[in-house]
Amino acid sequence: MDSKTLIHPLPSALHSSLSSLRRNRMGLIGAGMLVASFVVAALASLIAPYDPKSPLPVTIDTIYAPPGPQHLLGTDDAGQDVLTNFIYGSRISLTVGFFASFISIVIGGVIGLAAGYFGGRIDNLLMRFTDIILVIPDLPLTIVLVALTKPSLLNIIIVIGIVGWTGSARLVRSQTIAVKERKFVVRARAIGAGHLRIIARHIFPLVLPLIVTNTVLVISLAILNESALSFLGLADPTTLSWGQMLNYAFTRGAMSTGAWWALVPPGFGIVWVVLACTLLGYGLEQILNPRVESHHLSVGAQMISRLTGRLSPLDSLPAASDRSHRAAPPDLNRAPVVLDVAGLSVDFVSESAPPAHAVSNVSFSLRQGELLGLVGESGCGKTTLTLALMRLLPAAGRIVGGEVSMADHDLLSLSEKEMEEVRWKDIAMIFQGAMNALNPVRTIGDQIAEAVLRRQPNSPQESVDRRVSELLELVGIAAARRAQYPHQYSGGMRQRAMIAMALACNPKVVIADEPTTALDVMIQAQILDLLARLRRQLGLSVIFITHDLGVVAEVCDTVLVMYGGVTAEYASVDTIFNNAQHPYTRELLKAFPDLSHPGGRLTSIPGYPPRLNALPPGCRFAPRCPAAFDRCHTEPPAIHSLSGFHTASCHLVENLEIGD
Repeated sequence: MDSKTLIHPLPSALHSSLSSLRRNRMGLIGAGMLVASFVVAALASLIAPYDPKSPLPVTIDTIYAPPGPQHLLGTDDAGQDVLTNFIYGSRISLTVGFFASFISIVIGGVIGLAAGYFGGRIDNLLMRFTDIILVIPDLPLTIVLVALTKPSLLNIIIVIGIVGWTGSARLVRSQTIAVKERKFVVRARAIGAGHLRIIARHIFPLVLPLIVTNTVLVISLAILNESALSFLGLADPTTLSWGQMLNYAFTRGAMSTGAWWALVPPGFGIVWVVLACTLLGYGLEQILNPRVESHHLSVGAQMISRLTGRLSPLDSLPAASDRSHRAAPPDLNRAPVVLDVAGLSVDFVSESAPPAHAVSNVSFSLRQGELLGLVGESGCGKTTLTLALMRLLPAAGRIVGGEVSMADHDLLSLSEKEMEEVRWKDIAMIFQGAMNALNPVRTIGDQIAEAVLRRQPNSPQESVDRRVSELLELVGIAAARRAQYPHQYSGGMRQRAMIAMALACNPKVVIADEPTTALDVMIQAQILDLLARLRRQLGLSVIFITHDLGVVAEVCDTVLVMYGGVTAEYASVDTIFNNAQHPYTRELLKAFPDLSHPGGRLTSIPGYPPRLNALPPGCRFAPRCPAAFDRCHTEPPAIHSLSGFHTASCHLVENLEIGD
């Protein structure tokens, strides 16, 4: 695969979409049915046996005449040929159905996207307006609006379109709310993508299958509404549609005379178009959502590896037991500080509950080349802490105190525009759960290129393609696989792709949020080896979030133990494992197997972490601490500096504090 694949993405994507549609029988049948409908409508003057405007002699025998050689589908109450009316009526029905649905989908889609993405006051304003329109029945409102205007085809299309958007708006809003919380949207914000780019490139492609599916219903409703207006005499009497044919048949005695041929053809036409749209919708879903088509074990994915003659990523890295490439831990005392966090505090606010103190007064320093392990039980504030460093907290999150210094700048005092220049250029993040952090409808190469272009927007396409290939090769993925989607990668390869994306702009600090979660032991070892190699080659400083103390012991230089949003203990990795002072750290170590004492008994910590909006009055660990005494339940402990590089927040270590 050459660079032209990414230089000309639109023709390639169109060719791929057409190829996918040809392989999908349902979609192909639906497209064929819809094309047939348009061909019939476009060639009506050539196909129809009679001219609907030319007068025909009307006798008692020509009124509701049954199908025969002269009239293949019989005649109506005016002696007109039903087949001719059916063919010419398709023009009006298709025109009303598609143009009215287009208006409804555009209005509903724009309102739904804006309300779901921006939320807050914009969401409340748009949704309250939608609710007001929604409680008014569509058909009566349509009848009133059409009655107030001149009954013409254009007016009917506009009225049906502007009345039928409410359902689409609510559907699109709900899907947008779900998609905008996905981690790949947070990642797009982190690399500096603006609102319009995020909506257009990350949210809209995932909402589009729902819009396409909903369009089928909107088309059918538009055709039925046009039929209802025709039945009430509000349609343009000079035009003939399938709805008008049904109206004439019902009101002029077709049922009582048994003239079924006046009812079946227009009804068949409506069902035909709706069924065609439904089948085509299934086919388009295959194209717009490539996850349902193949996966990383499919033949196509394996063929690329064979054709390129490259080793698979599993073979290109050393075995788990080979650590010869690992560099010795850097001399942290002489390395410069690249990130300094002092007293950082984060709350989550809610109108119906007290604020949740997710992070309280956390401090640490990260030096060049250092790998800091961030450990603690789930819900202790590890991810919230790192998101606060990048100012990517959810809408309810508030940074209520502290400083985050990097390159002589306090990141918390920067404007959002200034912060966009810091994210991914100075500090990047490998998000937890690679499958959720990657956009499922965009290729891996396209997503990495987006990160490169956000920092180098004027780079030529060849340079961007070359950088994408370099990053993939750096993490052990063949460059030929850049045109594949996330679902075509294995779990380990997706994690490697996330690492490549984090390195796109040469950051100084990389946050790795549980990068080995849900991976088997061998793949975990290879990911850890990869991080260690990249750390040595690029001089990275890494914040490594994990629950695995074995990983901490193997790769980390320093360890920050968190509990209930506060610092429990902060020290070098040797101190944590050999001279831990906080009871919580000791209990964590007891729950982890010690290979030097294979017969040792593992113990779990009784109870559960505290609720962050209902914290205990004293030490947050006191209700579960085996060494707690009365003071622990009433007075929060201060953070004490112990001998050397070692701090702990516990009343039991006061006598060990430096200077005492």
